[in-house]
Amino acid sequence: MIPTRICRLTTLAFTTTSFALSNAASSDGFGPSLDSARENGPQIFNALHNAMREFGSAIHHNGMSVFPGVIPEGVILYHGTGTTEVPKGFEWLAFEIEHAEAFSRCQIKLPDDGDRNPGSDSSQFVMRHPPPPDKPWKPVCIPYPDGGHLHIYQAARPLNVLYIDGMAAGKTQMGTIDTQDILLATNRSRSVLDDWGRADGLCALARKWKIDGFIRMEPGFEIIYCDFTNGLRLLSANRRPKPDDPSEQDDVQLMVFEWARAAAQRYQGIGSSRVILDYSSMVSGFFYPINLTNPNPERPDLPRLVQASDAEIDVVREHVGDAVARSVSSRKYPVGWQGVTDMIVARYSKRLPFLAQTNSIEIIRNDINGLLNIFIDYAEPDDGFLAARKRCANFYLQSAHGRTLEDELIYAAVEQTTAMICTALFKVRELVVEDPDADKRLAVEKARQIIRDLIETLAWPEWKECGRCQPDELCFVAMWPFGNVEDHYNPSCVNFSSILGRSNYWKDLPPQPPQLWATEQQSEKDDGLGIEEL
Repeated sequence: MIPTRICRLTTLAFTTTSFALSNAASSDGFGPSLDSARENGPQIFNALHNAMREFGSAIHHNGMSVFPGVIPEGVILYHGTGTTEVPKGFEWLAFEIEHAEAFSRCQIKLPDDGDRNPGSDSSQFVMRHPPPPDKPWKPVCIPYPDGGHLHIYQAARPLNVLYIDGMAAGKTQMGTIDTQDILLATNRSRSVLDDWGRADGLCALARKWKIDGFIRMEPGFEIIYCDFTNGLRLLSANRRPKPDDPSEQDDVQLMVFEWARAAAQRYQGIGSSRVILDYSSMVSGFFYPINLTNPNPERPDLPRLVQASDAEIDVVREHVGDAVARSVSSRKYPVGWQGVTDMIVARYSKRLPFLAQTNSIEIIRNDINGLLNIFIDYAEPDDGFLAARKRCANFYLQSAHGRTLEDELIYAAVEQTTAMICTALFKVRELVVEDPDADKRLAVEKARQIIRDLIETLAWPEWKECGRCQPDELCFVAMWPFGNVEDHYNPSCVNFSSILGRSNYWKDLPPQPPQLWATEQQSEKDDGLGIEEL
């Protein structure tokens, strides 16, 4: 079985890779492989680079990877509810104040086929089955008559968690919850809206794996925390204003905008070391020879787990359980793989678009020489620049000294990605440096196409960033349940009055804005955008 095999692998050096991977395979030979890691190199690279970063995770929202992690003692977390009592069992925690404040204002009622969550302190409801087409989803956020409560908690000890990458809190039919329902819970039939059942199943795994909960992302990162009586210290449970109190934030547009802005502040990371991921224990569907093709031909860019067999899923899930156990027990400092990807992105993310846009062969020649001369020893012969290409591909990997099977797979993926970059750059060099008699116009055209193809393959989120926005705007990327199609493909600076009503990217949700303060009577004529347990 995978757990005992992989445990033995942690002491093996990279020179024993073939032995290690063969021992990690199941009896029929299915297992993680260097070939799969290399084939999926750019996707694994992006999973590392985007981990716990809101912007990149929103762009690549169908995550296929999980990371064991720790929330250090002392970190502050937030929970919105209708009572002062500490929840019994599992509930949700937010990393940002505005995220939790949204749930301190009202209880959410769904249609008649929604059942009350058993034991839910916040009187939330869950839809067990998606509504039929002729019965649109009409949730109503009913304000707490006397005001809800914002709980502030502090980690009383290091909290062991499993981070599920992508936009795993997005209740969509696009594949955002594949890792949870198919991989972790082996449930292929759960309604996308049944987040209570999803959390219940995840917390059963948490008890088995001896962890405290799961980190997911929507507009902001959240935790499904499985036992509020274990590991958390309640600092306060302050009552919110009544709905008609002048202290209430009754401008819904502005409230949602500030929630989105709080999430946007985490575009490049959760901040203040509030979560420490064990990259050396990352487990990814991209490590395996699994068919991750999306059955929807319109979205080949989104990987799915729906075509993976149950036997394959069982092997990967065992791998996750073992990786969690090793991470929690060893507490060794992991390889800083995200830092490695950051260095690579910082080196190339501005220069590649620059090369792809210029019409000047002199500019391309000078910038290519600036990028590649560091790898070339002009005093020694190097046929085809093979040695230089190898130095280029391995340059930022020199500090990565792995200790686990996962490190080996990640190393192969990152090396494959840098090799792709270096191969493309040396091809451009051949066009603009090594052939002084080449047709300049044709050389520039070919060079630009090589770089454009590379950019398309790498798909780094940095190339979709907006730049500086005005104070009443934010760089807005589609974050479930908000965002239109153009917000996903071309994020832009959006005014606070424009956030509501943007949701057509998430096709399984109605496109109307949330009616946060609707009464039950108003809900008969006003369709709301579900915010369920966001």
